[in-house]
Amino acid sequence: MKRPAVITIRATQSAGDEAETTELVTEGNFGWQGGRAFLTYQETVATGFEGDTTTLRIEGEQKATLLRFGDSRTRLIVEPGRRHQCQYDTGTGILELEIVGREIQNHLTAEGGEVELVYHIDCAHTLLAVNRVHISVRLRDRSFLPE
Repeated sequence: MKRPAVITIRATQSAGDEAETTELVTEGNFGWQGGRAFLTYQETVATGFEGDTTTLRIEGEQKATLLRFGDSRTRLIVEPGRRHQCQYDTGTGILELEIVGREIQNHLTAEGGEVELVYHIDCAHTLLAVNRVHISVRLRDRSFLPE
C-alpha cells in the first residue's frame, strides 16, 4: 500500500578535497511490503530532471535500487561490497559509470524513518566521487488529506 509522504534527500558528493551537499524536500509516496521499502517521487526543475519519476527500492541493508523514468532513464544499484555498471542519462547524453557500494544503514519501517547510502562512482576503475545520501521519510498525517 502506498501512502503519501514527505521525502527529504540530502546528498553529499566528495571528490578529492572538495565536497558539495544538496538537499531536496518533496512530496511522494512510501510503500512497505515484505520488509522492503519503496519511495516514489516526481523530479523537479531543481534536480534537472523535471517531469521524470524516480523510484527507490530499499531491501534491508543488502541492496538499494534507484530507477528514473521519463526523458532521462537511470538504473543505479547500491549493494555493499559489489560493483555494478550504471548507465546514467544526463538528458544530454549517457555516461557509463560503475557504482561501488560501501554501506547501507537502514532505519526504515512501515511508518517511515531514515536510510543512508554510501557508494563510490567510478569510471574505468578510476574513482570520480564518493556519495553519501541520507533519505528521511515522514508519512503525511491522514487527517489533512481529502477523503
